[in-house]
Amino acid sequence: MTHHCSVKEAMKLIHHSFDGDKRKLREFIENVDVAFELVHPSKHEVFLKFVKTKITGDARLKLMVRDLTHTWALVKGILEENYEIRRTLDFYACKMFSAPKRNTRMWTLGEAELMKYRLN
Repeated sequence: MTHHCSVKEAMKLIHHSFDGDKRKLREFIENVDVAFELVHPSKHEVFLKFVKTKITGDARLKLMVRDLTHTWALVKGILEENYEIRRTLDFYACKMFSAPKRNTRMWTLGEAELMKYRLN
């Protein structure tokens, strides 16, 4: 038997509002996803209205100019489209080149073959 919680209880899982801060988007979305899983599907429409009240500031404006915000999937898509942190190739290249260097040596194929014969 699946246990569902009330909309009021589910709202307690959404600790903070989302105002467009990209660093807080993942936490907000994950909390709302979990809350939707716990609310009975027949209450999703009402619950979404409560969730939308937790979206404030610039993020709220982004939703208001869109017509398609009648499901959590659509709202979530708009938030991700506008606020998800996108990593560029430059970001990963800088991360790789700034990583601490290990004291290891790259062996060429010839050196590896030579070492194999010396050890035997």
